[in-house]
Amino acid sequence: MQPDDLAAVYHIQTLAYVSAMVESPALLASRLAAAPDCTWVAEHDNQVVAYLAAYPSVHGRVSALGQDFQVAHIPNALYLHDMAVAPAQAGQGLARAMLASALAHAGEQGWRYACLVSVQSTRSYWQGLGFIEQTDLNEEQTIKLASYTGPAFYMVKEL
Repeated sequence: MQPDDLAAVYHIQTLAYVSAMVESPALLASRLAAAPDCTWVAEHDNQVVAYLAAYPSVHGRVSALGQDFQVAHIPNALYLHDMAVAPAQAGQGLARAMLASALAHAGEQGWRYACLVSVQSTRSYWQGLGFIEQTDLNEEQTIKLASYTGPAFYMVKEL
């Protein structure tokens, strides 16, 4: 992902998420600056049609909705904060391809986990990819999890 991609990323986000979970263009730019090696896009006809925004984190740490990435100084996990595909390109394997790139990157870094918050009825999708819900969160992380609209589940995959 590059700064020039952010307008398209924001547009895809508005199509993929309920309005209460759409995050501002300024926040997207801040996150890209914080973890540029952990963000990916997929293109079709030179247009961004999907994206994945992630960052180096620590297993058990939840990223609150609408907050800057808290990049870990000594990470052991890749936190997958946001992945979306434009509706016109849904079902073409773009999300899985981006996820494969992200998990390969995490493996190259020696990180042991991939973590995420599942929202908008995606828990079974992530379970199908080997992620397991983790419910034994401390109070601070439980509060962060509650920042999401609707049911939200912290999920982990061991790499």
